[in-house]
Amino acid sequence: MKFDVTGVILAGGKNSRLPGEKKTFRKVGEKMILESIYKVFSILFKEVIIVVNDPEDFAGWDMTIVTDIIPSKCALAGLHAGLFYASCPYVYVTACDTPFVRQSVIEYIVGKIEKGYDVIVPKTDDGLETLSAAYSKECIPLIEACLEKDIYMIKKFFRPGKVKEIPIRELKPLDPDLQFIFNVNTPEDLEKARIIAEKNLE
Repeated sequence: MKFDVTGVILAGGKNSRLPGEKKTFRKVGEKMILESIYKVFSILFKEVIIVVNDPEDFAGWDMTIVTDIIPSKCALAGLHAGLFYASCPYVYVTACDTPFVRQSVIEYIVGKIEKGYDVIVPKTDDGLETLSAAYSKECIPLIEACLEKDIYMIKKFFRPGKVKEIPIRELKPLDPDLQFIFNVNTPEDLEKARIIAEKNLE
């Protein structure tokens, strides 16, 4: 059974630190990063949306392809668009450059969705993992208020008492190395991801 949640993939970044082909189309192991994400999302979610800058580059993918409503090419604007276009009451969001999304981790996070909470987000030693989290459509006006003030950090719209934090100790049994939050920003990250993918096959 699929969750009554929309899976949102944010692919509207500038790609500045890894020039050339879009990060999400780079291969890690046998698959493009986007293929790996889509495979998991299509299993878990009734609907999958990808937020992009260049829709024509994603033609042919079985996803709803949208662009920012409030153009600023930042993750917060992408989250806003994903929430706006989602037909489900909650979305689960990930960045397009995360090659090791883990189905069991996403199931756990989405399983913690509860009425009255705007955000369900893992908390690691480094802070909140805002791009591996679930968000309610109730967040839309809060995000719009931030974007109008040129505030782009996602957690700036969080309301006290409306955020459910998931301690990382609860997710480690599902993903001991926390690979689900690894993302590819640089050529070095891409090489590291390929090494991890090879080890995962062993």
